[in-house]
Amino acid sequence: MSKKGILSVMGKNNFSFSKEKINLALRKDKGSEHSFSRLIHSAYKYRILRKPCLILCNRLENGRLFSQSLRNILRDYHDVSVGRYSYGPCLDIGMMPPGTRVGAYCSFGAQLSVFRRNHPAETLSQHPFFYNSWLGFLEKDNIQTDRDNPLSIGNDVWIGAKTTILPGCRRIGNGAIIGANSVVTRDVEDFSIIAGNPAKLIKKRFSAETIDQINKSAWWNLKLHELLEAGELLLNPLDTEKLRAFINSKKD
Repeated sequence: MSKKGILSVMGKNNFSFSKEKINLALRKDKGSEHSFSRLIHSAYKYRILRKPCLILCNRLENGRLFSQSLRNILRDYHDVSVGRYSYGPCLDIGMMPPGTRVGAYCSFGAQLSVFRRNHPAETLSQHPFFYNSWLGFLEKDNIQTDRDNPLSIGNDVWIGAKTTILPGCRRIGNGAIIGANSVVTRDVEDFSIIAGNPAKLIKKRFSAETIDQINKSAWWNLKLHELLEAGELLLNPLDTEKLRAFINSKKD
């Protein structure tokens, strides 16, 4: 069947989320930070209590997808910022290097690898004995630290399974898609689709004008229950006029 035929069969989704579903999202958001949140945050500083604290975040705050306490722990104890509703390995303790910033509504596949520095190639030896102070032979690291080369990931980014992000990539833009098994060696522009080893541009998701309009809308700043009010806008091919009208209605 041709692409045109497929689209005609699929049709457009003239759809709106029910009040019940919107209220469900509202309840999920309200339950994302439990009354025990501060206690959990304080207890996490004791290593023996860290695992129980993470279990409580999951159980008391509607799972990791919503848990604000987990995000506070990542930010304050591990210097990793993860926006609302982003999920996957970005929420695993120790997965993202210190200094990493992740936007909202991001999707991460399994087995992600993120590196912010390389072994030195210009010295006599490349062994970490001679650049990593954690091994005890140096007073301080002999190469840049993770925080010297932080990774910034925008909003609504989709990163496929088994992706590797190397130090040459410092920014992954809003709305980007990275194919599974990709090795990312350089920055990824907004709304780019890339894949491969090394990852290369396949295409842009939208025109430059549309990308500018989406970025200006900053729809990812809306909470889930607010966004669900967009109904069919979320399920059909993008209509920038309807997006603009919806965002303006939220500002009124």
